[in-house]
Amino acid sequence: MLRVLYEIRLRWSDKISPEERDPGLGLWVPDTPHNRDKLSHAAARGDRIFGDETHWIEKRQA
Repeated sequence: MLRVLYEIRLRWSDKISPEERDPGLGLWVPDTPHNRDKLSHAAARGDRIFGDETHWIEKRQA
C-alpha cells in the first residue's frame, strides 16, 4: 500500500505584524497527531488574541 506523507504548518493573516509572529510555528512539520494538536492549540490561541480566523493550519503533500 502506498502512503502519502503530508506536512502542516501554522499560518496567519496579514493582520498579524511580523513582530508578533512566532517564526518557529511557520515551519513545515510532519502531519502527526502530536504536531496537529500542538498547531491546533496555537491557532486557537492566536484566534483568541488577534480575532477569529486570523490563524489556521496549512497542509501540503511532502
